[in-house]
Amino acid sequence: MHGTKFRIFPKPEEDWLEPETITLGLAAGSIGAGPSDAAMRTIRPVSKALPYDPPRYIPPYTGDCVAPAMPNVLGHFDHIAVDDPSFLSAHMYACARHTLETWEHYLGHRVRWWHAELRPQLELVSLVDWTNAQSGLGFVEAGGKLNDFGQMRLFALNFDVIAHEIGHTVLFSEIGVPASGAPSAQFMAFHESFSDLVSLIAVLQFPSVIHKLLRQTHGNLYALNMLSRIGELSRTEQIRIADNTTTMADVAGIRLTPAGDWIDLQGLERNAHGLAQPLTGAVFDILVEVFQDGLAIRGALPGRADARGWSRERVAGEMLSLHALSAQSLAIAERDFYWALSRARDLVGIAMRDVIRGLRPENVTFDHVASRFVASAERHGQSHIASDLHKIFAVRGMDSRRVVINQGSNRWRAMTYAERVQQVSVASRGHAQGCRCRADHPGFLAASRAVRHAHGHREKNRLQIVSEAEPR
Repeated sequence: MHGTKFRIFPKPEEDWLEPETITLGLAAGSIGAGPSDAAMRTIRPVSKALPYDPPRYIPPYTGDCVAPAMPNVLGHFDHIAVDDPSFLSAHMYACARHTLETWEHYLGHRVRWWHAELRPQLELVSLVDWTNAQSGLGFVEAGGKLNDFGQMRLFALNFDVIAHEIGHTVLFSEIGVPASGAPSAQFMAFHESFSDLVSLIAVLQFPSVIHKLLRQTHGNLYALNMLSRIGELSRTEQIRIADNTTTMADVAGIRLTPAGDWIDLQGLERNAHGLAQPLTGAVFDILVEVFQDGLAIRGALPGRADARGWSRERVAGEMLSLHALSAQSLAIAERDFYWALSRARDLVGIAMRDVIRGLRPENVTFDHVASRFVASAERHGQSHIASDLHKIFAVRGMDSRRVVINQGSNRWRAMTYAERVQQVSVASRGHAQGCRCRADHPGFLAASRAVRHAHGHREKNRLQIVSEAEPR
């Protein structure tokens, strides 16, 4: 079975002068105008002045739309020029579908939307007159934002933003919401953290991203880089940084009221995104730790550059030496670096899968998430660095030893991208997970209000890009 070709910008601010051709898992000819399929349909309104606001304003959109993206005679969409008005919709669809296929692979089954009873298709709105993006009851919609250089950046062209929103939709579909209808602050922060990580793992599926990342960092992922900069708006600003140093003590003043309003007792106006940072930072540190472990397994890491188990303070103190040694090793063992990063990506993706599988929305805490994460890592061959993983969470203020997890047994190996596409396009399509939630449940509306996004908020780099200056 042959998939369907599209063109996208995996990281538009990272010198992708032309979009990259990718192949999605759905067979050529099975994706219709829009683009659209059984799970999602894409539209570009001529003028949608207001974002959706459930339950008062929800899909479907009934106004005038720009002509849809059309497949060519072979069923592909890779012929659409970047300046064609329909390219925006084709790009948004491809980002959303790629992210969904990635996580259907990790989950091992087809995702059935949480709103399927009311809205079986997810409506992708590629342009709304709004400086933000959001997901909700049957939709993902994207606006745009001027960056600090006065350049308009459309979120439908930003893979990270679209993948993040699909992450929320997948999480709601897999986990649901608390039966009480009152999501906790840590439940919502978990949503934000894992949605950022859903995006991060999805973009690492592109071989070109791995190669560019290794070249940009010289194999030293401790340097600020294109992967840790989530939702880049320019070379010096982004929405969030995954490689942060935030601890639970730093976010102790962030609260979620019963009415769904966020309160920051420190007066910094932070919300779920801020509260999510310690968890995101810990998982990013684990990605780097497992990457380093893979290099050590392949003998591609000189002893002096083996930073496994190091504190951030020690890494910062020896950064220049680490960077030089890593560059030397990458020059002679690039294939080992590629293998180690692909392995780390999949181990983190599998651990995230195991966390998602075992969570109940009523009792989501960062300690529980951390416990399940380390237990999964041990189950999939990482018991030799489990103490370091526990320490990574502990430094952030999370107790990953508090909850005892049934270890069980599960065989795992990394799969190629072609194998993942084949698995999703053939095997998982026949499986429809039973719906465990209703879109009209008050908890979904409460969670949707609490999860309203701040893609319009962004931070400037306090540190320069490693490819432009000295590593941090």
